[in-house]
Amino acid sequence: MIIGIGTDILNLERLQKIINKYDQKFIDRIYGKNEIQFSKNKLNNSINYFGKRFSAKEATWKALSPSRGDGLFFREIEILNDINGKPYLFFSGKTKIYIEKKEKNFKAKLKFDISLSDDTPFVIAFVVISLAPYV
Repeated sequence: MIIGIGTDILNLERLQKIINKYDQKFIDRIYGKNEIQFSKNKLNNSINYFGKRFSAKEATWKALSPSRGDGLFFREIEILNDINGKPYLFFSGKTKIYIEKKEKNFKAKLKFDISLSDDTPFVIAFVVISLAPYV
């Protein structure tokens, strides 16, 4: 059963202006330690990398449909890649606790499916949250 869908499109030029203005302060506020570490790889240190992840964080937020102050933090929503390059969501901190509470209320695990795409200067993310059997 699908319980949430979120999508977000982002113009990379807008994000580039924000990063140019706030530099590392913005990156440290929005991106998790794993995302930042991976971005230091010369192949991934690009506006496209950061843009897709920002868009995915927005799409995740929309799929969860929280109220402001509900315990979600962009830095704690990380978009990582498995060994084959497929993106997945990794939660930590208060955001992980928020997800665990939702799972307890539903009596089921939440399954997050994510798709990312780009056509410069735009990136798009799509997130679907469904229920999986509770273990």
